[in-house]
Amino acid sequence: MSCIIIMATLGLASGCDSSPKKIDDQSQVDEVPAKSAKVGEVLVATDDAQVVLTAPFRAGQPNGLYDGGVKIETPSAGTTHYEINAICSMPGLEGWPDYDNIYGKTISNPSDAGQEGGNTEWQLLLKFNGEDISKGKEKPPAWAKRLAQNLCRKGDFNDQNIEAKNS
Repeated sequence: MSCIIIMATLGLASGCDSSPKKIDDQSQVDEVPAKSAKVGEVLVATDDAQVVLTAPFRAGQPNGLYDGGVKIETPSAGTTHYEINAICSMPGLEGWPDYDNIYGKTISNPSDAGQEGGNTEWQLLLKFNGEDISKGKEKPPAWAKRLAQNLCRKGDFNDQNIEAKNS
């Protein structure tokens, strides 16, 4: 609250922004492993977007992460909120699918995450052979694959951006 009063007094409306870094300065943004992320931390950083945790994921049995909230910040489109669900599998485990699964939908604000189940806009299956399969009404957002990699990480999550490594 004091930050808002001070910034309003000084005429600096954006000075209390809780975003870690500006989108145009991606080189300074570290991705945080989802398993240790706190609300407000960046889960995915790409050249044109940041995926920021806005509502913690609810763990499911035995391998799901449900009703998490994220906001996507982009310089061109501003901020959009999403509810995200992920089901993580294990390669070679009998009875389990050979893919990780992430799906989501836009929501009005973070508190809407988990309020209405079963209604998703997009779905992405990340097969262990490297194939990506898009399902759902809409094409998955470009950041969805990287978010699934963070959410379904086996072992330690490398917080260095994969996209930068592959460039």
